[in-house]
Amino acid sequence: MKTKSIYQTGFSRFKDYYIKECKECGICFKNCFAYYNTKYPIHKIVKRLFKNNLEKKDGKKIKKFLNSCLYCKSCQTSCEYGLDLTERLVAIKFELYKLNNKYTWLPYKIPSFFGKFLDGRRLEYFIWNLNNYLIPRERREKYEKFRTSKTRDIVLFTGCGIEMLENQYYTLLDILIKLDLNFGLIEGSLGKPVCCGAEFFEFGQFDYGLYLLNNLINEIQKFNTKKVIVYCATCYYGLKKLAPQLIKNYDLQIIYAADYITDILRKEENKEFLNNNFIKSNVVTIHDSCHLAHSGDTSSIRNLFSILPRVKVSEMRHNKQNSICDLYCIIRALDNPLNLILRKDIMPIINEAIESNANTLCTLCPGCHAFISIFGDRYKSSHGVKKKRITIKNWVSILGEYLGIRRREMLDYRLSHPITIPFKESLTWYLLQILKAFVRGYIGLKEPRMLKS
Repeated sequence: MKTKSIYQTGFSRFKDYYIKECKECGICFKNCFAYYNTKYPIHKIVKRLFKNNLEKKDGKKIKKFLNSCLYCKSCQTSCEYGLDLTERLVAIKFELYKLNNKYTWLPYKIPSFFGKFLDGRRLEYFIWNLNNYLIPRERREKYEKFRTSKTRDIVLFTGCGIEMLENQYYTLLDILIKLDLNFGLIEGSLGKPVCCGAEFFEFGQFDYGLYLLNNLINEIQKFNTKKVIVYCATCYYGLKKLAPQLIKNYDLQIIYAADYITDILRKEENKEFLNNNFIKSNVVTIHDSCHLAHSGDTSSIRNLFSILPRVKVSEMRHNKQNSICDLYCIIRALDNPLNLILRKDIMPIINEAIESNANTLCTLCPGCHAFISIFGDRYKSSHGVKKKRITIKNWVSILGEYLGIRRREMLDYRLSHPITIPFKESLTWYLLQILKAFVRGYIGLKEPRMLKS
């Protein structure tokens, strides 16, 4: 699969579609914080921006607008004329990147000084080291045969985030093995830097994001299949929505892991896996990841729960396309950073989950799971001093219990255990791995030690 320079092809299909269909009515910015903060009528500018006739002075005004962005993403689903605006913010950042390839976007309230540290190469070396340290090679040995390059029915791309929540990593792989699937395995930046590139594109690091995306596509091709299942909601967004705008002749079939597994479990010969009489009735409410929802998938997790015995879904007030972004809540709390520790309600997600009368809040994305577990409730709850108001589980953990695969929720455990025996299960060990990855990867630009022969 050959690629063309992003300077020639970047978001061209989306830009043509937007230029043709947008009415410039401004309804999409009705609830936009950046618009009210800057008074800049960006909806009147975007068509000209996409036609490539803006000057650098216009770029400065647009950059000021984006720097006020809270990343709530409400503009992406608010068009009354039915335009899918999911790519718009990234496409705008791409145009600014063309004006100045040092352009970097930072969320509102993050000082612009930190933009100097968002170097794509350094960030990837940091992630590369981190993923090797958090789940070392010796703990991955049982899955080695799935990494062997040969023809497979499907390829699983785990993404990077799951490797920071190891119980989800192990559980997902053991589920696929139990279902006897012929799958190839690609883990985010394990043996080499590979990535969907989505987060790099979101921050304006287009050159490096495309480099990592191409690395991933090259690895997928080794398994002689076009069918790719992804676990991470951000990876789904990156590979489903952004990659086709940046890669010529992009022809991969991207499937969310819950959707693929549901189809497998619906087969008659696999229904016996769900006959687990030890599972009690469970009322689940779902926090829809905005990256997943805005990429068109809000049904797969609900379809999965519909075939699990004794599971009932009780929806939150904000759900599916209208779900609340947890990152948005954190950014808003930065008006007073002490809120992250002192307030128990910086995320309405927890309150809405409780109001739904569910006993479990189900997350669909490793990032969402981490943010909600750490900041969703009061500080004392996240650190185990007080009981959480509602149990927070990822969908993989819930399904794993039905299939007899049970593991401790390690993030919760680490947060409430600064020091443990064995030491590798403690929060202190976890933080030391982050520090080690930062020093060796981000500062030293060195490969993980275990890759050295």
